[in-house]
Amino acid sequence: MRRLFPHALGALIALLPVAAALPRAEARLSDELVRALENALNSNNSAGLSGLLEKGPGLNPTGLESRLQLLRQTFSDARWQLSSGPDLKDGRSTLFVKVTGNHQEAGRTFRLEASQKLAVQQNGNRLSSQEILGEESILRSGKANLAVSVIAPEEVLTGQRYDFDVVLDQPLKDSVLAGGISELSREAIASLRSPDISLGALNGGGIFKTIQAPYKPGSQSWAVLLMHPEGTVSVSRMVRVVARR
Repeated sequence: MRRLFPHALGALIALLPVAAALPRAEARLSDELVRALENALNSNNSAGLSGLLEKGPGLNPTGLESRLQLLRQTFSDARWQLSSGPDLKDGRSTLFVKVTGNHQEAGRTFRLEASQKLAVQQNGNRLSSQEILGEESILRSGKANLAVSVIAPEEVLTGQRYDFDVVLDQPLKDSVLAGGISELSREAIASLRSPDISLGALNGGGIFKTIQAPYKPGSQSWAVLLMHPEGTVSVSRMVRVVARR
């Protein structure tokens, strides 16, 4: 399970958020580009995808293709679903990305569900910039498809204290739950390194952690691992850190 963590984190079409200021968008994201991106991703059409991307703020087509290939090596049946959302105040469009996939290893099945919210710009018929606004992935294994709730804000202020909780939806009853939480560095995500998570017995049905946001704008990413007699769940979530709202 730990080895698959970085692939879950790299399961979406973005790389890392950027702090640089983005130029004001000139054109709204078109439905035609959204469908073309989705079709290229689902057909594993590298040439077609490359023709729909333009290098720009937060968007590196070459690095993206490398990460997609790593993802497909693990989740060969990965399926993508893209949809556009409302425009932001600065003129950029929002793009929602979902990906699902399965992986078989040593007699176990790993099931991936990941989602991402992006702020994007379009130049002509190409995607030309992106910024991650929200990101979450859930990787399950075992005979039970354990349901969990991730209770954490998408955005916090610099220096703010916030709660990050991941809880099993069903009561534990007589079951024993173990788990742990670890912060993920940008370097770990970019290099697809597995996080080092220390596990311990959990008496409250999940992970409950109070975190202080850094004093500089950016983001924090957290990885949680829960081990239950009927299955294992790993969760990753990004929290944006902003100077003002």
